[in-house]
Amino acid sequence: MSPVESAREGFGAILRAFLGLGARAFGGPVAQLADISSEFVERRGWTTRERFHRALAVYQLLPGPEAHEMCCYLGTVRGGRLGGIAAGLGFMFPGLVLMLAASAVYAHIDLRAPAVAGALVAMQLAACVLIVRAVLRLMRPLASDWRLMLALAAAIALLFFRTFAPAPHDMGTGIASQAPTVAALFGHGLTAGLVTFGGAYTALPYIAATAAGEGGWMTQHACLDGVAIASVLPAPLVIFGTFVGYAGGGIAGALAFTAGIFLPAFGFTFLGFGMFERLVAWTPARRALDALGAVAVGLIAGAALEFFYATISTMAGPRAAHQGPLDNQLLPCICFGVTMWVLGLLPKRYGAPILVMSAAAVGAGYGALFG
Repeated sequence: MSPVESAREGFGAILRAFLGLGARAFGGPVAQLADISSEFVERRGWTTRERFHRALAVYQLLPGPEAHEMCCYLGTVRGGRLGGIAAGLGFMFPGLVLMLAASAVYAHIDLRAPAVAGALVAMQLAACVLIVRAVLRLMRPLASDWRLMLALAAAIALLFFRTFAPAPHDMGTGIASQAPTVAALFGHGLTAGLVTFGGAYTALPYIAATAAGEGGWMTQHACLDGVAIASVLPAPLVIFGTFVGYAGGGIAGALAFTAGIFLPAFGFTFLGFGMFERLVAWTPARRALDALGAVAVGLIAGAALEFFYATISTMAGPRAAHQGPLDNQLLPCICFGVTMWVLGLLPKRYGAPILVMSAAAVGAGYGALFG
């Protein structure tokens, strides 16, 4: 360990450093990881570039948001386990506050108003575009290994048949008559946090089946709205768990679900620091984790297929305040393609929030004019 890496920072100093990082953490995990490396490896010198990338390789094979976990890791390097907690809390806090505010506004607006309905439908489409782009990026490194591609294809097929098989209920209408308890929301959040292999999108199938399935407390439309809102905030994408928890139990439910979904990200570093570098060097374990990583990407791809199908199928349904051209599913598909093309033209760091906010503006205008 270098003298720089052996230096220590207090809890407050680490918390302030990561609060600043969290307040400007736009653009999703790729941009966030780049900012983390630039700030804490290159500018502050808290660790070496080689050690940073070795740690990242391990965290990419574990459940949880990699950017948040790397913050916990760097905080632990600099300030011990309490430093890891300070870093994780600091990074997530700005997004948590903003998502709580967005959830409260969402719960009190008239979703049937033409402009609101148009904005939310357009944001759902933009969220699907972001999911598909993430899938394509994650699949690219697997293309050179046929065994990993086989594991990926099996996972996609599993979710494909689940998506298009006849279902006993409509995921968009399974609202329970009784709200979930705070403890139940914490448990659902914890389960979601443990299935986020490869990123936040792998939590979507579980959350959709639980929160928007039969006996759930929200609609699948609302789940997608939460993903769209989360994509414009400076936070790990799993902050949409705060939105889901708020829908089930208000502020207490939001905090419980958030605590559950982020707990594994804190826990792996708190309990496993010092063991991860030995694990990644052990070839048999690395091969097994590579296979699990490929399955995780397949689950993400299946979730993308499922949510794309649901969004395209319902863009002109009863949720939309307008009727007319969007009744034809060809137009939503064309809109999806155009939106995907536009995303490729936007700057990478701010492409996600620009896309979603622009889609919201276009959708609101369309709804106001033709609703």
